[in-house]
Amino acid sequence: MSQAHHSAPPPPPEASGRPDRRRGLLVAWAAALVMAIAASGVAIWQVSDEIYTPRHTAQEYWETLSQGSGSETLGFFDPSSLDAAAGDPADSLLLDGEALARSTEGVENLRFGEDPERQGGAVIQFDVEDESFQTQLPMESHENTLAFFPDWELTAASMSRLQIDVPGAAAGGVAQIDVNGEPVNLEDDSATLRTYVPAVVEIAVDSEWLVGASRYVVVQDAGEDDDGQAHQITLELEASDAAQDLLHEEVQAYLDSCAEQEVLMPAGCSMGINTPNQVATESISWRMPDPQELTLSFGEDGWEIADTAMQATIAFDSRHFHDGASLEESHLVDFDLDIGVGASGEELIIAVSGSD
Repeated sequence: MSQAHHSAPPPPPEASGRPDRRRGLLVAWAAALVMAIAASGVAIWQVSDEIYTPRHTAQEYWETLSQGSGSETLGFFDPSSLDAAAGDPADSLLLDGEALARSTEGVENLRFGEDPERQGGAVIQFDVEDESFQTQLPMESHENTLAFFPDWELTAASMSRLQIDVPGAAAGGVAQIDVNGEPVNLEDDSATLRTYVPAVVEIAVDSEWLVGASRYVVVQDAGEDDDGQAHQITLELEASDAAQDLLHEEVQAYLDSCAEQEVLMPAGCSMGINTPNQVATESISWRMPDPQELTLSFGEDGWEIADTAMQATIAFDSRHFHDGASLEESHLVDFDLDIGVGASGEELIIAVSGSD
């Protein structure tokens, strides 16, 4: 696997405010607008209601998200609200670049509005694969542009944390997961990432032996406090088709080695039968069960095979012990397998033997 990408923590608050160029352009534009307003007689409050609103700020914020521009997106936040995030050890992969842009893919039917639950803030409503979502974007205004227009900035509550747990990952030899197409290292079967709100996060493991995929939509609910609690996501792993095929191949090889022995009790095998009659050994024929009956699964404790009980059929010609009559015998033979499964580096090792 490729080395995971770990972005550096966000820049210190003084560097994460809106870029000076953007603010300068905004002030110049606003000054020109005020002059135009005065000339046309339009009331200042009308402009404030149309442009300098949380709803309009949310629209601009979303545009930078969809372009994958992490530095511009940080510019919409109140710098003082990012103090705690500056020292956050969580992975910053989703805060910039392609991974950030991908977090907006699949988002459809966007609607922007004011937050009815609090004074200052916006609401974004949207759909992902025909499922509807809504998120709050808390904002504050600490200063005005040209003394008239409130300058809205997002608070830290519009940046969230994800804790992704992958039970049994180490036991299965999985050291990385893909998050929005980028590798992220696991530590103690877990990874923690920061993300903007809203975001669509695609998580996947696609190794030779284990696979898993999950999609999570990150939103903030009304009244939710920024208490540092992460969104909890559990990615369940399951055996790949290649792992299932390897299990069936190994079991088939074991059963074939037992069936090749023209004896009632094959050596090294868990199936066998006794009879008081005289057996024509050359007539002994074993019919073994289909290995497809067995299913390999994976859980928190590693690899598992739930049920290894099987049944074979043995047929042979014999002579009755007392009267010497010729017989054609056929018997069902129940047996169990002892199957060990484990990883050795990138290899999956399956050992099949007879159960005592």
